[in-house]
Amino acid sequence: MQAASDAVPRSGKFVAPGTVPSANRLIRVRQALSDELTAMAADHGFEIDADPASDEWIARRDGLTLPWLCDFVEAGLKRAISGMSADIIGGPCVTRLDRSLTHSHPRLPYRRALRIVGGRGWRLALGDDLHGEAQASLVRFCGLLPVQVMFLPGQPRPASLAPHRQGVSYVLPWAGEALHGELPLNGADGPAVCRLRLDRLLQFLLGLEDSTAVSADAGA
Repeated sequence: MQAASDAVPRSGKFVAPGTVPSANRLIRVRQALSDELTAMAADHGFEIDADPASDEWIARRDGLTLPWLCDFVEAGLKRAISGMSADIIGGPCVTRLDRSLTHSHPRLPYRRALRIVGGRGWRLALGDDLHGEAQASLVRFCGLLPVQVMFLPGQPRPASLAPHRQGVSYVLPWAGEALHGELPLNGADGPAVCRLRLDRLLQFLLGLEDSTAVSADAGA
C-alpha cells in the first residue's frame, strides 16, 4: 500500500521558493527558453514538433545511444539555465539555479530509484511508475538536484515502457518529470524520441509550486 504523503519528511527548505512573474516577464522567459531549446536541437540534428496546446515538445533523432542521450539532456538543461540571466528570471532564481548548473546531476537505474523512494515511505513494486510524490522524494534525497532515472537494457523497467525500448526520465525540483526520452535497444533501428514539458521546465527555472501559472494558456 502506498504511504500517505505526510509520511515523507518535510522541511521549510523544500517549499517552492519562487513567485509567479508578471505576464510580460513570463513571455520574455518563455521566449528565451524556446530560443535556447530550438538552437540546441538544431545544433545536434534533432527534428522538433511543438504542441502549444499541451506545452509538449517532441524531439526525434536517429542513431543515438542511451549514454549519449543522458549526457545531451543534462548539457541541454545546463545550457538552458546558463541562458537565464538575472534580468530575465531575477537574481534569486539565478542564485538558486547555480548549484544545478555547477554540479553533476545524479543518474540512477530504475531499480535503485525504487529502493530510495521505498526507504522514504513509498511502497512501489517493480514495474510501477514513479508518481509525483515519489519523484519529489527522490529529488530531495539527491540534494534538490535534477535527477535522471535510467531504464537500462536487461534491467527492470516500468510496465509502461515497451520491452524493446530503453530510456531516461529527467525529474526536476518542484516540477517532477520534465523530459522522458526513449530509444531502441542497442542495435535496433528507429529514432530516439524525447518528450519535453516546457511548462515544467519553466516551473523549475522559476521555482514555482504549480506549472499552471506558466502554461501556454497562462502566458497567452
